[in-house]
Order: sequence, then C-alpha cells, then structure tokens
Amino acid sequence: MKSVVNYFHLAAEFTNPAVFIWGAVLSGLLAFIVALVLVILLRKHILVDRSHKVLRFIAYTYFILLPLLAGFFGFKWGFFNSLRKDIKTHAGVYAKHVPSVFDEKANSAVQSLFGSKEGGVSPIAGLTSNQLIDTIGTVVYNVYGSTLEQRASLEGVQGKMASFMLRTTKGAGIAFVIKKYIRKLLTEKLGLHEEVSADLMQTEITAIINGGLFVNIALIQVDHFLKGLQKGVLITFLLIFAIPCIEIGIAHYLRRKRLKAVPQPVTA
Repeated sequence: MKSVVNYFHLAAEFTNPAVFIWGAVLSGLLAFIVALVLVILLRKHILVDRSHKVLRFIAYTYFILLPLLAGFFGFKWGFFNSLRKDIKTHAGVYAKHVPSVFDEKANSAVQSLFGSKEGGVSPIAGLTSNQLIDTIGTVVYNVYGSTLEQRASLEGVQGKMASFMLRTTKGAGIAFVIKKYIRKLLTEKLGLHEEVSADLMQTEITAIINGGLFVNIALIQVDHFLKGLQKGVLITFLLIFAIPCIEIGIAHYLRRKRLKAVPQPVTA
C-alpha cells in the first residue's frame, strides 16, 4: 500500500488524482463483489467437513477474508491501471516537465560520435547502418541515465520525477525495452542506406532527438514499470488465494478418504 501512496503523491503533482483513485475504487469494489458472490455460491464446497474445530473456524473466515483480499488487491491493480491510462491521456502535461537538458546532452553526444567538422576521425567510421543505429541507441540510453542521475538531486517536481524515473531504469528488462524502442524509432525514421552521408545522418538524428524522443522514452518506461506492478499485484493475490484453495482441496480429499474407510452395510 505504501507504493500506492508514493505514486499517488507524485502523480498528484501533474494531474487530478481523483480520476485514477475513482478507477481504483471501482476495481476494488468489483473484485470484492465478485469474490463475495463466489464464496456464497461455493459455500457447500468451502464448508466441507473438517477434522478439527480450528480448521472449521478458518473455513468460515474465508467468507470474510477472501472478499476483503480480493477488494484490496483489486484496488491496487485498478490504481496502477488507472494511472497508466491517465498518463497516456495527459501525456502533454507530463511532457512539459521533461527539461530540454536531455535533448542538449544527447545532441552533444551525437555530435561527438560523428567527429569534429575540422577533419577529425569519426568514431563511427566504417560502421554499417545497423551498427550505427545500435551505437546511437546505446549512446542515447546512456545519456538518458546519466542525466537522470544528475537531476535526481534537484528540489521540486522535476527532482522527484527524475528520482522516480532513475529508480525505474534499473534492471535489464526496462533497459531492453528502452533500447528496443530507440532502435525501432531510428530505423523507421532514418531509413538509412549505406550511401547516406554522415551529415544527413546527423541532421536526421538531431531532428528525432528534438522531436520529443525523451518524452516518448519516459512514457514507455513508466508504462512498462506500472504494467510490471500490475502483474506483481495479480501474482501476489493468486499466490495468497492458492493457500485456501489447497486447504479446501485437502479437506475434500480427507473427507473422501474417511468415507471410504467407513464399512459399508451388507445387503441381503
């Protein structure tokens, strides 16, 4: 629940949080009602005979605990789902808080990559188009990470946002997603051929960077991160839900075993 509160405060800096809170409440309420209906319909299977009073008491608590658990995890799942939708809807609002320093540093790195105009040897000399795109993608990704590290210490909304984005860049999964997006964008936009001049390549890449590249990277990164949180909520709920399911299954098995052990009356 702490994560929900943290992301609530951060998102509240940009848009009205009532929208995604309402979505979370609806999801939690729906999950609670569905779970409540299911335990009522399946009450005979849930309340199968137990061998101990404690187990029978636990079986009765399922009628309260399972709907509450479903409502709680439904609320968390709905919160992250509504937050994802809100970010996509108000992408322009979030984009205004992405500073131009990202573009400036990326452009500077690309210029260094292509070499100086005074006849210096370019580090990318001799690379194929695919190799060039991979190299530029890595450079852009590294600039993105290093710039976030520098801005994470700032005060205010931009510092909070940079700190959050920096935490979500950790891990091979999100790094792969970001690099894949950069490569896809460069491939689609540049359409490079071996005969294209270095000056034209540099011009096109600069235009892509200045055209909101880092805004799109940030949106994809946040969406991927929140989607992962949704999966985590669902997996956690299913693991917890598996415990009473296993207990009920064992109770049914033991009941059938006891019934088989009872001698059947002999008919004439």
